[in-house]
Amino acid sequence: MDPRLAELLKERRSLWVRRGKEELRATYWTAAQGRNQDEYLQLCWIMRDVQADRVFAMDRSLLDTLAGMQAWLQRSGVNQPFELHSGYRTGRTNNATEGAALNSRHVVGQAADISVAGVSSVKLAGLSSVLGRGGTGF
Repeated sequence: MDPRLAELLKERRSLWVRRGKEELRATYWTAAQGRNQDEYLQLCWIMRDVQADRVFAMDRSLLDTLAGMQAWLQRSGVNQPFELHSGYRTGRTNNATEGAALNSRHVVGQAADISVAGVSSVKLAGLSSVLGRGGTGF
């Protein structure tokens, strides 16, 4: 794990996510108690393929990167949820998604399309890259 990301996540790993009318604040790991499986499963649920109504075990390194990005934004005064546009996608949903890569990381739970009110997609992509997560597209 990138040292900057590790520093942001040393005490807790939390995400605040909004998807349409659904909203979730989940802490899926703390230094004191370790993993919280229930919170992790709630994150997998909100990141499901809504078109196919399928849930998938999301990659924990993706969640860590997102949690680090959100922690950095909050420390910088941006206190907004991530707007989740797409998380996990079945192969069928991915093939039907305009502009989706044939080998998209979405189909293996390793990608999420997000936005944050008041933050440019370029800034989000740069932040993801700085925290050691490659393959960021926008």
